[in-house]
Amino acid sequence: MIVDFGGLAGQDLVLGNVDLPDGVVSPADPEMPELMQFRVRGPLTTPGPRAIPIALNGGAKANLANKTPLMTRYITLEEVLDEATTDPDHLELNGRRFMDAVDEAPRAGTIEDWAFVNISADTHPMHMHLTNFQVMKRQALEGERYKEALEAARNGATGSYPLLANNTIDPTPFLVPNSEIRPDPNERGWKDTVRADPDQVTWIRQKFALPQGVGAPQKYVYHCHILEHEENDMMRPFEVV
Repeated sequence: MIVDFGGLAGQDLVLGNVDLPDGVVSPADPEMPELMQFRVRGPLTTPGPRAIPIALNGGAKANLANKTPLMTRYITLEEVLDEATTDPDHLELNGRRFMDAVDEAPRAGTIEDWAFVNISADTHPMHMHLTNFQVMKRQALEGERYKEALEAARNGATGSYPLLANNTIDPTPFLVPNSEIRPDPNERGWKDTVRADPDQVTWIRQKFALPQGVGAPQKYVYHCHILEHEENDMMRPFEVV
């Protein structure tokens, strides 16, 4: 990160949190309005750039938008409540916990779309190991209808919404028409973490390219990057085959 403190000599600057954008829900407590103070004093002790560069060296532009994915996987983000207290007990992905068997097995070298279907109460920063990905879009979801249909499918109902092999259902019939949201400006490069808001479906596109000299199969994980969530139990393995 490069910050320009030119013209601010002698000042004390506070980096703070502002109110969350619409649609973003955080479980964090307590609030932290102030994070860090910068005291702008004297000359640089270590030489640095004299100006913020227009372009940064290295890297490549995210370039998967025009690629055709081999398949789309739906990943449901779920919060499980304690039956006695109705307080949150733990979190799951597709109704699975971390130690459950692997459901997602992408083929090495292929491109897939993953759609994070958030029917929990919180925003989850979803993080992929192995891959960098391109954020494709978001769309509003009729979350309560989706949850009812998902529960029915898991209970064995054979209706319009069949249970998929990874223990979830296709959210397409529950998407709100004309609610598509394009990625934010800061989301248009390569990412390894994406914000998944409640009652939304967030699509990412990624290539499962193993490191040079590493052969399949190999196991990695994906998870929510809120520490209390990933440890309890919002983390799942996937296997590149």
